[in-house]
Amino acid sequence: MKLRWVFVAVSVVLVVAVVAVAAGAVGGSSQGLYRLLGQLGQVLALVRSSYVEPVAAEKLETGAMAGVVEAADPGGAYVPEQFRADIARVGARSLPPFGLVLGKRSSYPVVLQVIPNSPAARAGILTGELVERVGEEPVRARPLWRAITLLDAAESQGKSISVDVIDRRLAGKRTVTLAAAPFARPKGAASERDGIPVIVAPLLDVAAGEEIASVLQPISTKPGLVVDLRGVALGSPEGAAKVAAQLAGGEVQVVLARRDGKQQVMRQKGPERSWKLVVCIDNTTAGAAELLAVALKTRGATLVGMESFGDTAQRRPISGAGGEVWLASSWGLAPDGKAILGDGLKPDETVRPRTGEDAILARALELAGGQALKKAA
Repeated sequence: MKLRWVFVAVSVVLVVAVVAVAAGAVGGSSQGLYRLLGQLGQVLALVRSSYVEPVAAEKLETGAMAGVVEAADPGGAYVPEQFRADIARVGARSLPPFGLVLGKRSSYPVVLQVIPNSPAARAGILTGELVERVGEEPVRARPLWRAITLLDAAESQGKSISVDVIDRRLAGKRTVTLAAAPFARPKGAASERDGIPVIVAPLLDVAAGEEIASVLQPISTKPGLVVDLRGVALGSPEGAAKVAAQLAGGEVQVVLARRDGKQQVMRQKGPERSWKLVVCIDNTTAGAAELLAVALKTRGATLVGMESFGDTAQRRPISGAGGEVWLASSWGLAPDGKAILGDGLKPDETVRPRTGEDAILARALELAGGQALKKAA
């Protein structure tokens, strides 16, 4: 047991050092790093000696690692060596397991996106819901990657798996079964509400730019357009730039900042547009969709709804400490220059959801249709 605790202590030291160097957590001060290591050692010793029942060293190790990494990068992760292959398999996928895109909110996995016609959609899972258990394993207060790899393992074996879901208003819990079945890559589409076109682009990859161009062609003379980015997370910065160019017209750019102080700029050009552009966002607007929202806002679009999820990071693994530390290497910036990393993108007009109606979409349609401004709910 003593050797196990020595391994835990050494592992935490290595992770802290990697995170401190990669994230600039200690501002270059070795004294700050040593003080932090001492405090971590004291906390581990206190938990070991003072908790009401013995705590497994493995549990403390995982929690300590995750806490250190997430303090530097809210969406970062420490992945032990034995799960490296599982993470690599998930990363190689073109679509998420069972069509379910997860983020982390407080201590729970949160549903950011459900791919249309996927097993998750057929099971009735909704964006904004929380996941409490996957199969027989609780996933609350566990690393997010654990829930994702459990789903991936079941789907890759063609097995069904149960998921305990807490509804969006935290008013109840239910168990749904995800049955492994093929599902297609989602495509952008247009509908019409009150005479105003509403665009949905569930996957913001490079191919989505051409798809959206085709969708927009029949409605190019409309005076207003609503783009609904709620429940959208999948995609890439390059895809977001291509879609933004088609929606806003002219030259559009998506900018990523990096820890070395430099910027990566992706520029795209689309046909000139004259319509009034309104974008719906909420706390399930994440990743590539947040980048798209920023690009459209810089071209005059109005953002309506709630603050976005707040994670535009592109992450890379750094090997060490018996596993990998995943940290943001680049991230998107809000129009005010602040990182969209932990904090989301603020709407121009806040509209709170209401039971029984889609208040965000209703307000977006009003603005896109040029109706007189009303005070948002």
